[in-house]
Amino acid sequence: MSQSAHALGISQPTLSRHIASLENILGQVLIDRTHRPMRLTEAGEFFFEHVQKSVGELNELILLTQKFGKTAHSLTIGFVASVLYGRLPEIIGKLKQHLPNLDIRLIEISSNEQMHALKTGQIDVGFGRFLSSDGFICQTFLTDEKLVVALPMTHVLAKQSQISLKTLAQETLITYHRTPLVVGEKTLDPLLNIFYQKNISPKSTKHARDIQIALGLVSAGEGMTFVPESLSTVRSHQIAYLPLADHAVSPIYLNTLATTQHPHISALLNAIHAVYDDNL
Repeated sequence: MSQSAHALGISQPTLSRHIASLENILGQVLIDRTHRPMRLTEAGEFFFEHVQKSVGELNELILLTQKFGKTAHSLTIGFVASVLYGRLPEIIGKLKQHLPNLDIRLIEISSNEQMHALKTGQIDVGFGRFLSSDGFICQTFLTDEKLVVALPMTHVLAKQSQISLKTLAQETLITYHRTPLVVGEKTLDPLLNIFYQKNISPKSTKHARDIQIALGLVSAGEGMTFVPESLSTVRSHQIAYLPLADHAVSPIYLNTLATTQHPHISALLNAIHAVYDDNL
C-alpha cells in the first residue's frame, strides 16, 4: 500500500481513504486486508480487469483530442508491405497531384497494429488486409486481390499452367502474416486457413517474419507460399508464380477512425476511386 501511495504521489492514509470510499460506492470489498501480502478479492479482480480497459480507452481519447486540428498539413499512412507492390504508389501519386503541399508520410505496419496506431494518432489512415471488430475503427473495403502460388523456379511443378491445393498439400507452406485470422472462436494463420477451407493440411509449415523473408526462403527451395498477385515480379528470376486452381483472394481495406476524420480523407478516397475505378 505504501509503494502504491508513493507511485501516486499521495500519502498512504489518503490512498486508504480513497479505496474505502470506492468500496462504499460499489458496495463491495475490493482488497483482502487480512491476507499478507494484501491481494484483490474476486470483486476487486473483476473491477480491476474492466476498469483497465476503460482507462485505456480514455487515454486513447485524450491523445486523439490533443491531436485534433493539428493534422491539416500532413497525412501519415500506415500500410502492410504487400500493398506497396500494388496500387498504393499510384494512389499516393494521385493524391500528391491534387494536394502538392500535403506532407505525406508512410509507415509499414501490420493490419493488427494499425488499429492501435490509429487510436494513438501514430497514423491517420491505414491500408490493411484483415477485418477488425474494434468499434473505434471504420473499415472500407477497397478490392480483392487474387492470391498466386510462389514456388522455387527449379521445382518440378514450376512449369504447370495452374496448381491445386490438393497437389500443394505435399509441400512445406511458409507463412508470414503477423495478424491471425479469426474463424469462429479460433484464430488461424490466414494461409493455413486456405487449406483448411478445403479440409486439407500442408505436409509441414515454417514461419517467416515478413513476406520478403518468406519469398527469400521460397527462392532458396525451403518451401512454397501464397502471395497477392501484385508481388509476382519479386525475385521472378528465382521464383515461379502460378495461378491457384482453387479460388483464394486477399482483401484490401482502408482503415480510419470511426469517431473523427482527417481533413484530407475525402481527397484520399477520390484518389483511391481514380485508381481502382469500378472496384469499390
